[in-house]
Amino acid sequence: MYYYTPISKTNKTTNVSISGAIMGIITVLPIDTREWKTLKDRKELVKERDRERKKSQQSVDERIHYMWFKYLQLCLDLESIDYSIPKRGGRGKTISSTKVEVSKDIYRDWDLEKVKKSRFSEWYDDDKQLLFYEGGFRYTRGTQYQPLVKRFNVFIQYTNMMNGDFVDDTGGTMEKGMRVSELIMEDLQKYRYELLDRGTGYDDRGTTPQKRVLNDVVDCENSILAVCQGKFPK
Repeated sequence: MYYYTPISKTNKTTNVSISGAIMGIITVLPIDTREWKTLKDRKELVKERDRERKKSQQSVDERIHYMWFKYLQLCLDLESIDYSIPKRGGRGKTISSTKVEVSKDIYRDWDLEKVKKSRFSEWYDDDKQLLFYEGGFRYTRGTQYQPLVKRFNVFIQYTNMMNGDFVDDTGGTMEKGMRVSELIMEDLQKYRYELLDRGTGYDDRGTTPQKRVLNDVVDCENSILAVCQGKFPK
């Protein structure tokens, strides 16, 4: 079995990645389950969102603004460790990569230093709220909060576990990527997979847990590159 040791908020370490390159560990933490205020099924969540939208579009948008802020924090953290997003070809082989670089011109009014160090509630004052309505920043129609949380968490945990320290007591009977994916799906993000994808393990199309997790990683990577250029999500 592979054991995962969570990364502390304050200590940045470096590890050798599976490709052999030296890279830093992501220090932005996954979003905890308690930030999902109540446990509700997907239909109930959609109905609630529609009711809230009728009351105040801004109150609904604030959840997406929160996620944009969290993804931007992640982008800045990845930039600080010179992280590159891989472009994968057949069988997952990396054929090229794109370095994570946040556009300082696009985000010139966002106070990026404060974004790095602050909680969303500390950063999201009246002036910052206007950025989303008057600054030309728009999110894609149909954006959903819960899938964004899941992809965000899966990307952080998968990346850190694949490039971090693990102790394998399976005797080499399971490939590391497969075990990491199972651990994420069956334990660390089990609640979200059960809520959004109606279960863990193989899906109804026979897709393996590893493929399902990698799909979320790739979706998050696409959002990361989009956020760097002021678009959310791609």
